[in-house]
Amino acid sequence: MDAIEVDGLTKTYPGGIEAVRGVSFSVAAGEVFAYLGRNGQGKTTTVRILSTLTAPTGGWARIRGFDVARQRAKVKPLIGVTMQAAALDPGMTGREHVTFIARLWGSSAAEARRTASELLEGFSLQDAADRQIRTYSGGMQRRLDLAGALTHHPSVLFLDEPTTGLDAQSRRALWDRVRGLRDAGTAVFLTTQYLEEADALADRVAVIEQGRLVAVDSATGLKRRTGSATLEDAFIRLTGVEPELEPVIQEGA
Repeated sequence: MDAIEVDGLTKTYPGGIEAVRGVSFSVAAGEVFAYLGRNGQGKTTTVRILSTLTAPTGGWARIRGFDVARQRAKVKPLIGVTMQAAALDPGMTGREHVTFIARLWGSSAAEARRTASELLEGFSLQDAADRQIRTYSGGMQRRLDLAGALTHHPSVLFLDEPTTGLDAQSRRALWDRVRGLRDAGTAVFLTTQYLEEADALADRVAVIEQGRLVAVDSATGLKRRTGSATLEDAFIRLTGVEPELEPVIQEGA
């Protein structure tokens, strides 16, 4: 059984706006699956459906065999989610935040403290653990947000543009953590506008344009089938449009 199974998934909003149009794919355990597309093409809507935050209007999707629309209570404990805007209280400390999330998932006070210490150390945040989150850099906040999403050891992790706006060093640190999760058997569903990020991390890449999947393959496979030297060139040839690339913030900027 694949970690994520999607068949004919659609989402139409009031007014007839079709955000997702008949999307089908699967993601295996221990796979990083990159979901590429310009803004407004259906990436975040797909994540919201798969993470039970919004219901599809057609087709179906399953997480570890459980239907995301009809078995939400079964799906939620299996997934971790970080959206584009980190959900952090700036007045809390990093330790308080992770401990609080662990308690929400049912850990005892002692278990939650232990989980927080392990995750903060794993994300190189132990030295800042007792500082208020308002003092954290953007990269530190992203790592803290991801740490919170892992408190209940999800088998499927959704990352919606997790490195947008980060400096190069912070991006590489987060990439290393994603690789570690993949190697431990976690299925990682990654949306990104950074094509080099997908090239570096993803086992397979899906390209979505106007709510439809136009290709699913490895980055190497996409470049080979389009006769492209780079994933950016492959994206252009598959969609007929230029990708909206976020500028990479250099270290020290």
